[in-house]
Amino acid sequence: MSTPKVKINILPPLQKRIILHLAKHESKTINAINSGINPTARNKSHYYKSTWTAFKALKGKGMTKEVALKSYRGNEYPRFWLTDLGVFTALVEGADAQDLLEKTVETYPNDKILQCILALARFIDIEFYRIALSAILKKGKLEQSDLITLMVTQAQKDSSIEQVKQFLGILNKYLPPEEYKKLTKNIKQYLDLLKKIGEMM
Repeated sequence: MSTPKVKINILPPLQKRIILHLAKHESKTINAINSGINPTARNKSHYYKSTWTAFKALKGKGMTKEVALKSYRGNEYPRFWLTDLGVFTALVEGADAQDLLEKTVETYPNDKILQCILALARFIDIEFYRIALSAILKKGKLEQSDLITLMVTQAQKDSSIEQVKQFLGILNKYLPPEEYKKLTKNIKQYLDLLKKIGEMM
């Protein structure tokens, strides 16, 4: 099943190009980002100021952050990549979830919740992204309670048995055994509650 391409265009064009470029690549310096989004330009320095301004705006919005350093000729330069908010903004802007998953594993190897949600992205629609973005905007990051909300939202949709099996397989892969057991128990409780509410109406 292919990843849904959701194009809402919530960013200005240059900021969008930067976000989508980072979604496909590892962390980069601002200079490398400038070169990457202007690959055919003869004079890349001509575009540096506008790239820097757009990048500064993204950083101010909390969509990028410094994640590593690059050493070059005795100097160190910060390398930047997407935050949780940047990752889900990239998805909403049409980035490929598989690209994002691969780069997230490289950049944030311990963030299993973000990895898990990206691995589930091929099954979901725009409502999933909206819930994730809303959670990040409110709390600054995704928590397990958000994962439960996302799973319950998806579970209410028409999903085949095979899709549910794949869903559970992904959860099992990315979450520690105790967390997986706790999460699936919580999801079942939520679904049972929703069923009871439905019967009362």
